[in-house]
Amino acid sequence: MKYLFILFALVAQPALAQERVISAGGTLTEIIYALGKQNTLVAVDQSSMYPQQATQLLQVGYYRDLAAEGVLSMRPTTLLALEGAGRSQALTQIEATGVKIIHYKKPTSVNELLALIKRLGDDLNAKQKAQSLITHITNSLPVKAKTQTHSALFLLSANERGLVAAGQETVPNLLFRYAGITNIAATHSGFKAINSEVLAVNQPDFLVAPKHVVQSLGGKQAFCKQAPLRLLKAAQSCNLLVMDSLLSLGMSPRIATAINELNEYKTQL
Repeated sequence: MKYLFILFALVAQPALAQERVISAGGTLTEIIYALGKQNTLVAVDQSSMYPQQATQLLQVGYYRDLAAEGVLSMRPTTLLALEGAGRSQALTQIEATGVKIIHYKKPTSVNELLALIKRLGDDLNAKQKAQSLITHITNSLPVKAKTQTHSALFLLSANERGLVAAGQETVPNLLFRYAGITNIAATHSGFKAINSEVLAVNQPDFLVAPKHVVQSLGGKQAFCKQAPLRLLKAAQSCNLLVMDSLLSLGMSPRIATAINELNEYKTQL
C-alpha cells in the first residue's frame, strides 16, 4: 500500500520536465525565453518571432486563429494564451480534452508588461528570474522625453488600398512618447486607415514600419514607393525605420531597445 501511494503521488504531480507547453502569443514566448523556461515549450504560434530559437519550434498557426486539431496534435499539457487568442470554440474544444489553458492580458503599458512578467514567473516557477528581469527592464528604461523634437508615422499597412497607421492606445504610440516623437496619427485610437492627403499637410519627419510588412512589399525601397505615400517627403527620401515586428508592435522585455532605436534614428536625420 505504501508503494502504491508513492506511485500515485508521482503520477499526480508530474515534474516540470514532463510539461508540454504551447505559447500562443509572441510576447509570452519572448518572456518565457527570458525566464529560461523554453525547455518546456513544444510549439509556439506564428507571432513568436523572437528570439530566433523560437522560430525553429513547431507552429500551431496564428494565435488569433488557433485550430483545436493543430494544438492537440502537439499533445500539450498547458496552453498559454495571450488576450485575443482564439477561436473561442477551438479553445473550448482544447480545454475539454484536459489541456490547461492559462489566459494572459495583453500588456499596453510598461506597468502591465512588468505585471505580466511577474505572473508568468509565478506560473512557470521562475519567480527569481522574473524579478531579475523586472529589475533589468526598470533600470534600463530611458527617461520619458519632456519635449517632442520630431514627428513620425507608424504604418502597419501601405499598399494600393491605402494606409493603416498606429494611433493612440497602441505600442508604437507609447514608444513615440518615450522618445519625444509626435505621432501624426494620434487623431485616432488603435490601428486605422489614415488619409494620405491629410498627411501631405502634416508631413512626418520619418516613417516607421514593422519588418514583416516591409519585407512583404519587397524591401525598404519598394515600401517607400507605394502609391499612397507619394505625397510624403519622408517617403520620397525613404526616411524609413524598419523595426523588428514584435519589438514595435508588442510590449516586449526589449522595450528599452525599441525606444533607443527610435532615439538613434531621429538623431541621424
